[in-house]
Amino acid sequence: MITVEEKLEIFHKIVFREEETKYQKLLDELEEKNKQLLEEKRAEMELQREEIIRKKIAQGKIERNEVIAKAKEDIKTQLLQKRAELQKDLLQSVLDKAKRFVETEEYTAYLCRKMDKYLMGLDEKDMILYLRDKDIEAAKHCLENLEYYTKKTFKIEPLGEDYIAGFMISDLGKTYNIDHTIRTLIEENEYLIGKELCLALGKAGETNE
Repeated sequence: MITVEEKLEIFHKIVFREEETKYQKLLDELEEKNKQLLEEKRAEMELQREEIIRKKIAQGKIERNEVIAKAKEDIKTQLLQKRAELQKDLLQSVLDKAKRFVETEEYTAYLCRKMDKYLMGLDEKDMILYLRDKDIEAAKHCLENLEYYTKKTFKIEPLGEDYIAGFMISDLGKTYNIDHTIRTLIEENEYLIGKELCLALGKAGETNE
């Protein structure tokens, strides 16, 4: 016959086993839930990491493009500045050559041809002709022939040294002024000089490539 004490012991074992089962089930449920939460958190962090990387890559591309664009603009500015310097030097070189040319006999022949061409085509009988002091004597024979054949008269006035050489024409009232000076001729063709320079630089660039 089972005693009371034995019955109590059996009861405690049954109750303890039930509680242990419940506790283990609860632990299993909590562990599963923790695993699920951990997986969700890991997936969330992976998405955040990918988003951060994507943003960093996108920002890097933007910054890289900005650096490239600025470098290109800087190079373009430097090239334009260098081209302007080269064109200025080239123009000065042409002016220097012109200054040497006007001291030659070939220039005297050139001056006479140009005066014949332009002075004979004007309707005025009396005109002012601006010449360098050193060209007045050199062009004297030409002017005498012009006066003889055209019946025109020319009042000679000095031409400023800044014009290098050549001549200018005006009526006696100085209502107009026709400029055939060497400096003006060169400066009016500065665009063509610059164009030739650009072509030369372009060819040089193609060669260097």
